[in-house]
This record gives sequence, structure tokens and C-alpha cells, in this order.
Amino acid sequence: MICLRRFNKVSSCFFLLPLLFFGPLSVHAMILDKVVAKVNSEIVTLSSVEERAVLLRQKYSNALEIPSEKKLLKEALNMIVDEKLQIQEGKKIGFVIDEDSVDKAVEEIKKQNNIADGQLEEMLEREGRSLKSYKNHIRDQIMVSKISRFEVGNRVKVSDKSIVRYYKEHQKEFWQEGKVKARHILFIAERGSPEKIRREKLQLANNVLREIRGGEEFTELAMEYSEDVSASNGGDLGYVARGKMVPEFENSVFSLKAGQVSGVVETQYGYHIIKVEEVLPGKTLNFQEAKEGVYQILAMRKQEQAYKEWMKELKESAFIELTLFEDSSRKVDIGSRENEKGKRNLKSGRNRELKSKTRTRNSDLQKTWEEMYKSVEKSKRNPELEDDAGLESLEEKLVKIKNLRDQKKISEREYQKRKGRLLKGL
Repeated sequence: MICLRRFNKVSSCFFLLPLLFFGPLSVHAMILDKVVAKVNSEIVTLSSVEERAVLLRQKYSNALEIPSEKKLLKEALNMIVDEKLQIQEGKKIGFVIDEDSVDKAVEEIKKQNNIADGQLEEMLEREGRSLKSYKNHIRDQIMVSKISRFEVGNRVKVSDKSIVRYYKEHQKEFWQEGKVKARHILFIAERGSPEKIRREKLQLANNVLREIRGGEEFTELAMEYSEDVSASNGGDLGYVARGKMVPEFENSVFSLKAGQVSGVVETQYGYHIIKVEEVLPGKTLNFQEAKEGVYQILAMRKQEQAYKEWMKELKESAFIELTLFEDSSRKVDIGSRENEKGKRNLKSGRNRELKSKTRTRNSDLQKTWEEMYKSVEKSKRNPELEDDAGLESLEEKLVKIKNLRDQKKISEREYQKRKGRLLKGL
């Protein structure tokens, strides 16, 4: 099973905690709030979708193409619906987010944003929120992270056989460029500096190079003459790879063998003397060196797939009604119907009949919704009684709750609790 601390994608919503606080929460006062979605027994308001859309705009601020307002709102709504489904599932399983976890998250947000004690309450009050409601929001976000890790973690396995197969089939991915361990002495003389200064620095560089050729210690001369920040470490640059340095420096350093010292190398920064201490040639990582990287690649792929499958299951077993863009679509439908009626020259009597049928259908739909809502609310209020009620035999009831546990729909603790209650009734 994949280690839960390696799971990143599906818990990504947790990183929004600081942003969600600093978003424009006062948007409540600027719009007429309304219900734009129902998720089982819970509602989603337009104001909450607008708030989330503001965060998404920040996310896309550096993107080449910014989504339209409608797409942003739709994405924001889908995110909220997903979160509500996950929170509901977490509560159904029996997950509880204790107050200590919430307090720690609040303290971390205050620390990251340099918020002093007492200042958080003041900021929330100015935005029309209480500390209690803010903590409840954070509790929900922690629940999303926890249930996502639990569900996806239980579904993801990466076998050693699949790791070996991937390594053999993707050898090119594990090529490691060569590196060299180098030191240098820098004499700063940027291009465009007065010619006199450049001549003096070049002369000094040549003098120091002669001392090195004469047997003087490179590190000591670097500490004495180099004007780079590495001077205090004897000019140590560590291991350097191609593509990380200016071309003149790179060409020189990769042309040297271990122990060799370059001549004076001119770059845009001035003059350098370079010494290579070790050369690590390019190579393909062996299996043991690449194993962890392959595991991460395969685990991430499986995590993404498992998350999609889990969300699909949640949505298929839920009652979800989205009405965010219902008004605009209704206007189009009405206009289309009126136009069609004009073409067909329908009689007024037929129009009245159609309107009567429409009212009846809408009334039936409303009754259906109310019944479904009551059913969901009843189930939410007392799920244990719903699961254990009925005329089944004791054996059937025990099998039923055992299947719920095996399918990860209830925890082991919840299973033992329900089992004990059934046996207690004997």
C-alpha cells in the first residue's frame, strides 16, 4: 500500500487554507445570495461559489489563457460539490476532527502569514466572520484531506513487478548528466567597466595563476583573492552540471580533467581561474538508484485514477442538483418554444393545456425532491438505525454490516459498535 505521506494530489485542497482566509469574504454583501446546488441534504450558495472563483482567478493569474467567467464559476462549483461529498463520506465513516487539529492548523496559518495573537479575530470580524465559523471551515478542509488520503491510500498498490517493468521500458528517463566538482577564483570586471580596471584585474588574475602553477595552494589563494561569495570556502562551487553556468565558464570547466587548472577565463562577470577536483561522467541510474523515482511516478498515476474512480462512486450514490446556470438556460428554452409555437400556429387552447401540464410536472418534481430530501435528511440524522433496521434475520444483519466494513463504507470501530448492539439484543 502506498504510504499516506506520499499522497499529494487529492489532498491538494488543504493548501488553500491560507488563501481561503485572505480571499474577499465581503463578497456576501455585494451579491444577492441564492442556492445554486444541492448535494444530498446540503445546499451550495452563490456567494460560496463566487468566493472560490476568486481563488481560482489567482491560480490562473500567470496562465497563458485565463478561463471565462462561466468556466471559473463552473469549476468552483464542482470543487465545492466534490468537497461536500467527501466531508459527508468522512462523517459517515466516523472520522472526527478534534479541536487540537483545528487549533494547530489555525496556528500554522497565523505563523505563515505573520498574524499576531488577537489579530486573527479582528480580521475575521472586519470581514463579517466569526472565529468559530472560520474554524468550522478549516475543520471541513482537514476532513477532506483525511478522507481523501484514507480512501485513495487504501486503493493504491504499486507492485515490485510493475516497478521493474517500468524501469526496463523507460531507460532514457534515468539517464543522469555528468557533473564536475569545481572551485574558482573570481576577479570582478564586468563588461562595460572602465578599461583601466579591466586591465588591472586581468593582470592580477595572471599573477595569481602563475602562483598556482608554481605550486601555491588553490584554496588559500581563492580565500585571499577571490571576489565571489565562495571565497570563504576556498572557491568551492560543489558539483556543477551543464546548463547551469554561462557558456564560457561551462566550456572551460567541462574540458578539464580531475586535478587540472584552467587558464584565465573571461565571462560577463570578469575573469576566472577554475580548478576541477572530480569528474562524474554521465550514466544511466541502476535499478536501486531509480527505484524510488519509479515508485513515485507509478504511485501518482494510480492515485489520480483511484481518486477519479472514488469521486465517480460518490456522485453515483448521491443526490446532486445543480442550478447555477439554470436561469439563463431557461430563457433560451422559453424563447425557442415560443418561436416553435409561432411556426406551428398552435391554438390558444392547446397552449393552456401545455401550461397546465407543465405546472403539474413541476409540482410533481417538487414533491419528488421534497420526498428525497426528507429521506436523505432522515438517513443523515440516524444512519445507524437505518442500516440496522428492518425485518432481516440477525445473521443477515451481521453479514450486511460486515460487507459495509469490507467495502470501507464504515470503519472497524463502527463495525464492532453495530455488531455489539445487534448481539446485545439477543
